Amino acid sequence: MTESTDLSLPEPSLPSPDPQATLARLDTLSRNHLLFFRLEVGRLMLELYFGGDPVAYQSHDPKKATSFTGFLESCKEQLSELGLGELVLRRCILTHIAVQSLPPGTVERLLFSHIVELSRVEDQATRSVLALATVENQWSSRQLHDAIQAAQAGHWIDGDPAPGLQPVAPPEPEKAPQLGRVLSRFERSAEDLESLTGQWKQLAGKKLTAGQKARAKETLTRLKLQLKELEAALR
Repeated sequence: MTESTDLSLPEPSLPSPDPQATLARLDTLSRNHLLFFRLEVGRLMLELYFGGDPVAYQSHDPKKATSFTGFLESCKEQLSELGLGELVLRRCILTHIAVQSLPPGTVERLLFSHIVELSRVEDQATRSVLALATVENQWSSRQLHDAIQAAQAGHWIDGDPAPGLQPVAPPEPEKAPQLGRVLSRFERSAEDLESLTGQWKQLAGKKLTAGQKARAKETLTRLKLQLKELEAALR
């Protein structure tokens, strides 16, 4: 009997992918996923609790819907487990609002941290210029932050005559604060707050105007957020 001859062709060997190129693609996928997720979270919150209206969210009218605040309070623990605390959710809403006015094609090339910085720029035209500059010059979030500060101070955002836009160099970093002094200030702040609470109680019965009440609530919200961050840092 004649032995059969194997005429099948050998399988071609697959090229070995470049590890750094693979990491770069994974990094892009990861960043795009986070960006998409955070923007969708912001869109959902704005749609459900503010009718999709940015003005309604940004309004300081004390009579506006408080269902969002109620949601944050009643689901605090579950939201924390999802990594979506109040501060994160509010940033998601603001970034969703901000991207609506960005030039086409820029959002996909920005990091979520970039858009967080851009959401702090109120002027739409300035925000667009900064977004384009970030993409074209591959700025880091810190460089964008410095450029935003320059723009808000009325300075041109290019801090170098070389080709391309270079953000104004940040000021020399201050010396790290001393732990003992910071702790002392921390204690004095508590004393100041106790004194302020006492003065506030003395004003009981005096009716606040709508504007004054809105300012007080906004300040209280800021204080609560800062206290949450301090508490988290001490764990």
